[in-house]
Amino acid sequence: MWSDVVCPWCYLGKRRWETALERFPHADRVTTVWRSFELRVDQPTVPGDTLRDMMRRDGHSQEELDGIFRWIADLGEQEGIVLRPGEYRPVNSFDAHRLQHAAAAHGLLDAMQERLLRAYHSELANIADHGVLRALAVDAGLPARTVEDVLSGDRYADEVRADEARAREVRVTSVPSFVVDGREVVHGMADSDAILAALHEEWKRHTATFGSR
Repeated sequence: MWSDVVCPWCYLGKRRWETALERFPHADRVTTVWRSFELRVDQPTVPGDTLRDMMRRDGHSQEELDGIFRWIADLGEQEGIVLRPGEYRPVNSFDAHRLQHAAAAHGLLDAMQERLLRAYHSELANIADHGVLRALAVDAGLPARTVEDVLSGDRYADEVRADEARAREVRVTSVPSFVVDGREVVHGMADSDAILAALHEEWKRHTATFGSR
């Protein structure tokens, strides 16, 4: 799954993927790999305009945005998460992705993802600020020394760039995107039923090709 911390659909997608796996009878045969994707690679690390302001400049009316943001917030409530898109102040997510790779190396990726997603989408935290990131990473269980080593240099930058290069190879251009065996099967706003159906279809295709080992 390719995702970005600052994407509300990725927070929803994570919950829906987890729900689908809970209902999938072969979940123990599924290995989930989370990959980095930056929606706004040139976004600064200091919060500026709100997402609402940015989208208004793109031509959306206030009424349209009220409806869109209310819809997204309602979808979050259905999945048990708080989404506040009208208040987001988008920032650069590169260092947050580096910390996710560090967390993966310590077996703490899910905890790190959850903490980052909640911080940005529910608490409106600046997930580009190193002080904020230090606190979030330690809260997720990462050793403070590891966090400092990552944020004081460029550790895991190559891993983030490799994920993004891989996205281009398999033609992932938006997130969340679910790729199974190198083939994109679900992307964007798919709900857990659609993800589950895709899992069943891919299982049938895989076992027909390789047999059920």
